[in-house]
Amino acid sequence: MSGNRLLYSECLRIYEVEESFIESLRDVGLIHVIDQDDDRFIEYDDLSDLEQFIRWHYEMDINVAGIDALRHMLDRVRSLQSEIERLVGELRFYKSLQQ
Repeated sequence: MSGNRLLYSECLRIYEVEESFIESLRDVGLIHVIDQDDDRFIEYDDLSDLEQFIRWHYEMDINVAGIDALRHMLDRVRSLQSEIERLVGELRFYKSLQQ
């Protein structure tokens, strides 16, 4: 391991996943693989997402395209939830001015 990165080969061993799966995730931009010198690494910041993608793929049989779509949809839901919270706050503010 190096700093805040996990050696690519260790990632494959620890999570017991196929290299082609990780490469597919990388190809669509869901995780980042860093090439440094003769080694490859995955950032620790990507590991929680990777664990979720592994569960979706191996436990729920969702392919990489489906994972990409789910990830996009969840990001959109989170964004909309934040917008709703902001709007509710504004609504409360304006209601408090009327009273």
